[in-house]
Amino acid sequence: MTDRELHTPEAKLFVGLFDAIPFGIYVVDIETLDLIYTNGLLKENLPSHSSKKCYEAIYNLSSPCSHCNIKKLKQKKTESPQYIDVYQHFNECNDRWYQMQDKSLTWPDGREAKYSIAVDITDMKEVQNRLAEAHAELAINNRKLAEAAITDMLTQLNNRLKLEIEFEREMERCERYNISMSIILIDLDNFKAVNDNFGHPVGDVVLIESAKRFKKSIRGNDILGRWGGEEFMVICPETNLEAGLLVAEKLRSTLADSDFPVVGPVTGSFGLAHFQKGDTIKELISRSDQALYTAKSDGRNCVRKL
Repeated sequence: MTDRELHTPEAKLFVGLFDAIPFGIYVVDIETLDLIYTNGLLKENLPSHSSKKCYEAIYNLSSPCSHCNIKKLKQKKTESPQYIDVYQHFNECNDRWYQMQDKSLTWPDGREAKYSIAVDITDMKEVQNRLAEAHAELAINNRKLAEAAITDMLTQLNNRLKLEIEFEREMERCERYNISMSIILIDLDNFKAVNDNFGHPVGDVVLIESAKRFKKSIRGNDILGRWGGEEFMVICPETNLEAGLLVAEKLRSTLADSDFPVVGPVTGSFGLAHFQKGDTIKELISRSDQALYTAKSDGRNCVRKL
């Protein structure tokens, strides 16, 4: 469009409106893709665009943009004359993000055109990305905290809190569905002597290595954790006393057949109890504790049931 044409009353109206908007604006001939007009703000950021197509001047491309929406705007105009296409676009020409608002209109010289308002949102995008990263990091840390709350830090097994949660859940299942459950309470034999004779760091190694051996020996649905000190517990869902005895014996032999660094062989005493209708958690644990005491009294390195 010539300078004379831009100074017609109709064109002045468009130019005045577009120049008053504090964002880059350009107008394109829908049929030829010629760049008809750019407002002052956009013109400051563009090289000379004489006789250039819009894709050359705005995006420094040699062919129409892949995201060109002129066909869409022409179709939408017949359905809704006031339709505005709003989207975000990254301009590789200047490495900036823009919120685009495109609309078709009739230019004062009668040509069908598209005007585009380009709002630079690069800084906002950067803030959004940092915020998203912060949320992701927070979510990761929250998961870590939640995991830490139910994990024994030394052995990386379930801690007592987690065992109690699982215990209560399995007890409810037993009552509701009339299924069995066994628990195995394990106490490492003569563990105080290990700490006294070799020191607590060696004792910690014994606990860690015992946990690894127990973990390899339990079944897929068994729940293993550190009950406290040198005591471990295994919750065996849907397991009667006989099946629980097999699990306990496997754990006992796995432990007894292993040599530990510095201290050599380590054994454990195992107390087994199974759920009985009407049991409370306290009663079931008490029976397994009594069975464990019996195992200790019977010479250790054995399994006793109650």
